[in-house]
Formats: sequence, C-alpha cells, structure tokens
Amino acid sequence: MKNSRIALTLALLASLGLTGCGGDNDDDNDNAPTGSTLDVPETYAFPSRFSSVSSVAYPGQVARQVLIADLRSLIDNGLGDRIDTTPSEVDTQAEVVAILESHYDGGIDTLAGNELALTTTPPTVQDTYGDISSNKNLTGKIAGNDDVTDHVDWDAGDFVGWSAASPEALVRGWFDTIGDNVATEASGSLRQATVDGTTFNLEHYLTEDGLHLGQLVQKFLLGAVAFSQAADDYLDDDVDGKGLMTDNVSAADSGASPFTELEHQWDEGFGYFGAARDYNAYTDDDVASQPYRDSDGNGFIDLQSEYIFDLAGYAAKRDRSSQTGTTFSEDIFNAFLRGRAIISNAGGELTSEEMSDLQAQRDIIVENWEKVLAANVVHYINSTLADMDAWSTSPGAGTFGDLAAHWSEMKAFALGLQFNPRMTLTDTQYSDLHDLMGEAPVLPGETGFSDYRADLLEARDILENAYGFAGSDVADW
Repeated sequence: MKNSRIALTLALLASLGLTGCGGDNDDDNDNAPTGSTLDVPETYAFPSRFSSVSSVAYPGQVARQVLIADLRSLIDNGLGDRIDTTPSEVDTQAEVVAILESHYDGGIDTLAGNELALTTTPPTVQDTYGDISSNKNLTGKIAGNDDVTDHVDWDAGDFVGWSAASPEALVRGWFDTIGDNVATEASGSLRQATVDGTTFNLEHYLTEDGLHLGQLVQKFLLGAVAFSQAADDYLDDDVDGKGLMTDNVSAADSGASPFTELEHQWDEGFGYFGAARDYNAYTDDDVASQPYRDSDGNGFIDLQSEYIFDLAGYAAKRDRSSQTGTTFSEDIFNAFLRGRAIISNAGGELTSEEMSDLQAQRDIIVENWEKVLAANVVHYINSTLADMDAWSTSPGAGTFGDLAAHWSEMKAFALGLQFNPRMTLTDTQYSDLHDLMGEAPVLPGETGFSDYRADLLEARDILENAYGFAGSDVADW
C-alpha cells in the first residue's frame, strides 16, 4: 500500500521522467514494449469499448467472498445463537449440516432473500444475498469440482496435507463434526476437554484435540476456492478457451456484455483477490482499522467496489508488520492494474509482446499472493508458539481457544499453498511442512509437546528459506 517510502520512490521516478502518462503508479511503463507507452489508471476502472458503461464486473466473486465470510460467522456465532434460542432447530447433526450446506451448496439462490451477516457503517448497498448476484455457491468452485483447468487431480490422491480424499471431502468432514458438536450442546450436554490436568468447557466450534472449525473452514476456502480459482483458472494460460487464452476481440455473451471474455477473466481473478477498486488509496494502517470506505460519497458501502475482503486485507496486514517493508499488497494491485490496462488498450487480440507482458503481471500477482499465504503461515506459527508458551502461566479455556484458532489458521493457510500450479515449494518441502504441522496441535501435557515446538520452528525455517523471507520479518510476523 502507499506510504511515505513509496511516495518518495514515485517522486524520484517522476524527476527522472519514468512515470507513465496515465497516472502516478510507479510501474506504468515497466516492461512496456520498446517505443510504446501504456496508460495505467490509479484505480481499477476501465470503460467498455462496446458501450458507455464500465467494462469491469465480477459479482460472482464478490458473492463467494461474502459466502465464505458469512459461513465463518454462521459457524462461530449463528449456530451458537440457535443453541441458546431455538435448540430444537439444531438438535440433530443432519439439521446443522443442512444449515451449513445452505451457504456452501445452496449459496446465493438458497439465501437470496436473507439479510447479509456482513455489515458495515455506513450500511452496504446490498441488503440481501440476492442483491449481489445469482446462481453462485461454493461447492461448484472448490478445487476438484470445477476441474477443467486443475493442474492436478484433487479427487485422486493429489491433495496433500490432510487425510481427506479431496478438498470438498475435507470441508464436509468438518461440517459433520460441527453438526455433532452443536447437536450435543443443543441437547443440553456439556462438551469438555481436559488438557494437562485442567478441565474446561468447549465451544461448539472447538474440538478436544485443538481444532477451531470456523477458522479451518474459512481460511481453507480462501485457498481452495478463491486462490485456486484465480491462480489455476482465471489467470492461468494452459487451457484453450480459459483464463488468458480467451477472446479479446468481441463483446462476451454474443455481444450482450460490455466486456471481452479476456477482460472478464482478468476481472474475475481480481474479484477473488478481493481488493477495493481504489486499494492503493488505503494505507496498511487504514486496512487494519477498517477494510472499507464510502469512496463515492453516496452514504453506502458497495461490496462490488468499496470493500476489502480477507485475502487483500491479509496482504496489507503482512506488509504492515514487515520490518523490511514488503510490498505484497501494492505489487499485486499494481500488476492487476497493469494487466487489465494491457488487455483493454490492446483493443483486440494481444500481440506476442503484450501477451508476454500480461503473463509477467500474472506471475507478479500469483507469486506475491502465494507469499501472502506463506507469510500468514509464518504469522500463525509464531502465534501458536506464543500460545504454547502461555499455557504454563494461563492454563484453561482462553489459552486453549487461542491455540486452537491460531493453529487452525496456520494449517489452513498452509493447505492453500498447493492450489498455485506454480507453487514455490517443492513437493518434498510441501510434504515436509505438513508432516511437521500434523493434523492437530500437540497439546500441553501430551508426549512430544516440547518436540512439537521445534517442529514448528523447522516448518517456519522451510518457509523462510523457500520464499526468501527476511529473518526479521519471520521473527515479527
């Protein structure tokens, strides 16, 4: 994101006459073909070449961002409210799973008239799920189900990091466990855990072995749906008629849409990143304090353009806590801007130079996006280690809940790395990473607790070395 260091760089570039003619982005003409300029806007705004409206649209991606966020809210809060107020609605596992599946399988059409759980101040333009889009769910886009462009067969043993048959099987297994837990509590029975001699009550989203199921579901879907769809579909170039290999000559949908198919594919990748269209106008501190603003001054927050969803938010947060000044968020957004400008300014089929430049922007996006996931794994390794240390002085439900949440975020983000067809980690490094983490934390009082701390530090070292992270960043993230 923009800060004083970036502003100084821009001033220096301007003094050298290197900024582009289209705005103040510091990379407007980087890698442009010899003798040409590229007009790159400061915001993600591109007019249609076929009509007087904008050519930017990605409502389906916004819908899935909201479904993921609201599914987490349902798991953590909505189901708990039903246990307290209407336990008869959730007193069987099947009833609970059906509620979860209304978000995952049914999606927008099933929930069309329901108010959004996601709220803002001022309020959102979109009151209900149906106001965002239609015919959109999560199951149809999870890795392995939308498989035309998948770089591996997720349903045939290529899924690594958990003993589940596929990404979808993993999610449904978590749903079953949530269903069991909620039904138990709705029947009036307490769920408890005893850790290192301390007994305490468990929330319905926690398991006795230290999993936070809300965190696991949410963070895993950010990888298995959002990152997977962007990296292995909309921004990929290995399947004719998909991603970067689509038409840029004619208006899509037999002329009915204001964009070409290639413009739309790029926009859909951007939608899965989840940035507001004026993302560079936010500082990292802005994103951390409030991930939206009423940029057009109409008194509402438009989820299609003015909201920063989780992945774009994490990019800024990791930059914010970097000691060396990483620029994941700025690099990703500027590459999205430049890539879209290449597509729009081409006015038709891309030349070989333009396609090469577009692929270079894609590489910047996906490489930095993967680094954000890896940096999050590092961050939550550090948090998990701190929770393990805190147990000796603060044993009980609070510390256990923190440990379960942070471990689950660590593990889920690590699972997401494999959905990049160009993953930085080797297969061996990736397998080793998950072997060291396991499928649940080693809890205080259990055999191997002290050794597990060393395992997590080794896992952190794998990430530091593979991604070239600075030691100071790894220590502080």
